[in-house]
Amino acid sequence: PMLLRNSGYNTYMAGKWHMGEEPQHFPAARGFMRDLTLIPGGGSHLEDMWGARGERQLYTYNGKQIAALRPGFHSSEDYTASIIANIEENRRDGKPFFAYLALQAPHDPFQLPDGWRDRYAGRYDAGYDAIRAARIERMKQLGILDPAATVFARLPTIPAWADLSDEERRQSARRMELYAAMVEHMDANIGKLMGYLKTTGLYEDTLIIFLSDNGPEGNIMEMGRPWDNSRFEDWGKKGTFLQYGPAWAQASAGPLRLFKGFLSEGGIRTPLILSGPGVTEGGRISDAVTHIMDIPATILEAAGVAHPESFEGRQVAPLQGKSLSPILSNVSQAVRAPSDWLGWELFGNRAIRQGNWKLLWLCEPDRT
Repeated sequence: PMLLRNSGYNTYMAGKWHMGEEPQHFPAARGFMRDLTLIPGGGSHLEDMWGARGERQLYTYNGKQIAALRPGFHSSEDYTASIIANIEENRRDGKPFFAYLALQAPHDPFQLPDGWRDRYAGRYDAGYDAIRAARIERMKQLGILDPAATVFARLPTIPAWADLSDEERRQSARRMELYAAMVEHMDANIGKLMGYLKTTGLYEDTLIIFLSDNGPEGNIMEMGRPWDNSRFEDWGKKGTFLQYGPAWAQASAGPLRLFKGFLSEGGIRTPLILSGPGVTEGGRISDAVTHIMDIPATILEAAGVAHPESFEGRQVAPLQGKSLSPILSNVSQAVRAPSDWLGWELFGNRAIRQGNWKLLWLCEPDRT
């Protein structure tokens, strides 16, 4: 955003930040001209502004800390509306824009506006074992997954759906219903943004990049006040904190191993969708090995902005990512050579990948 702003772009941000909680790390200090931001890594989706452990969360609006959110606030609705308002504010000034919409959904807690909580009622009553098997079979039919692909087994710590009590099934299915509704609610708001771009004539000239930040969340966290999950009928409302746990996370990860927090494929392989200028022969599925580091390189190339050797009087490291333009233009099936490698570390877990080989170190779970 700093490079794009200095090159004549209007720069807007809305959503979850999680990049530092001191003013020098706020979006306004990192190149964004306008923002509506949840500065920490998660919390309520509603106007109460509460964090997972009962603390009040920090939000900023155009660089200034704010004391309250509007009545009826919901993260997916208000962050999207903020980006639309930012673009509209300066739409006629002749400048291009860079908009970063970091939607908080479907991060827990699963919370929805009235009218959305029951949209998937009964949809997941078959349970996580059957749902996961059906999804994997569907992926094979669509050609997304090789028919002979190995599927990572249900974790031994997860009971079979058939072994759960009726009440355990009811509660488990409800958690997945709320998660699914959050995804659809998020998608509906993305649709509002796409509709705005189309009605204003901006859509055809806008490179759109959509991705998830990690695999599904399968870890259960102990939450402090003010969360109160005691009333099943209130799940998904203000003051409740719902997660769906490892069983449904495995269903979301499909055939892949584990989920968020691990460097196995279920934790780090995520969806990426690109459309707009530079994308030819749309509807293709690419199996190229790509990395989040490739996104800045792709954006800068599309904008015609060079990555400098120095910035504001200090030397900066060169980009490690590679522009995805050869894949988007369909002139190449890859941006990495067989000898290129990628490395990760998270919570002591480590991984190295080169070509089709991956070396993985998973720490033993903490059983204290």
